[in-house]
Amino acid sequence: MRDGRVFIAWVKHSRRSQLIAEKLGMRLFLVHALKRRPWLAPLRYLLQSLETWQILAREKPGLVFVQNPPIFAALIVYAYARLWGARFVIDSHSAAFIGGAWRWSLPVHAFLSRRAVMTIVTNSHLEAQVRAWGAPTFIIADIPAVFPPGRPFPLDGRFSVAVINTFAPDEPLDEVLAAARSLPEVQFLITGDPIRANRAHLTNGPANVKFTGFLPDEDYLGLLRSVNAIVVLTTRDHTMQRGACEAVSLGKPIITSDWPLLREYFHKGTLHVDNTAASLAAAIREMQTRERELEREVAELQAERRLEWETKQDQIERRLAAAGVPRPAPVAPPA
Repeated sequence: MRDGRVFIAWVKHSRRSQLIAEKLGMRLFLVHALKRRPWLAPLRYLLQSLETWQILAREKPGLVFVQNPPIFAALIVYAYARLWGARFVIDSHSAAFIGGAWRWSLPVHAFLSRRAVMTIVTNSHLEAQVRAWGAPTFIIADIPAVFPPGRPFPLDGRFSVAVINTFAPDEPLDEVLAAARSLPEVQFLITGDPIRANRAHLTNGPANVKFTGFLPDEDYLGLLRSVNAIVVLTTRDHTMQRGACEAVSLGKPIITSDWPLLREYFHKGTLHVDNTAASLAAAIREMQTRERELEREVAELQAERRLEWETKQDQIERRLAAAGVPRPAPVAPPA
């Protein structure tokens, strides 16, 4: 076994995993296979398990971070850690606790969390649940980033908002489309892989709505930089919004849902809505009149988050050191 660190995530793309890996000196391995179809899940998880085991056997890291869900990824990492004497950390997203898809796995999750160095979660509500299992936990809500410029995204000159969307059940897309119908002077650019969409949404949207499809990073960042504001909504409480975190790093004003977690975390440069079309439309109108003021507030929030991360990064390294994990070797500057 070596002293190296790796991060395993069974997804095609994960900004959070990417940023944690960069900040903590880890190699990130994104393990994905086949399409996201329910009937393909058993085969997909088998293929991902085999590839993950091959990666771990080849790299022999002393520390493995693993994204959860799916719980199967954490199980493979736990098996490796038991066999090779490695340590592991679980980065559990909100979906691992909330919603129907993975609630069945909570007893397994608790078993693994009690054996991990720590389970990272996004908020105090989830932290309390992990602590109730008798397991060590740590909150990382956001990881500040410095993003590249991206490729400028073509807009039509109207006030524009990017709606960060994945066509997930907790995203109130019907309300977004209804708000768009009431604001023909605003351009709505809605992200997300259309393969997961309800076809009625794609075909019945108003003329001022553009579905961008899943965008490569260069185009996605260009879109977020080009618009006036970023909209990220969820109907599910205790759910951190990665898209709103990206907006803070980019210095863009935000419209997000009015949950206590999101109101507390995004307390500057942000308008909070009740997920209805009327509330969203009113917030966009307010954004049009307060855009510059909210941009200044987001810049203040960005500075707060960067200071907060410096403290958290040091705390994580101290926790890892206490568990016998050495700090990563500094990267030599290029010659």
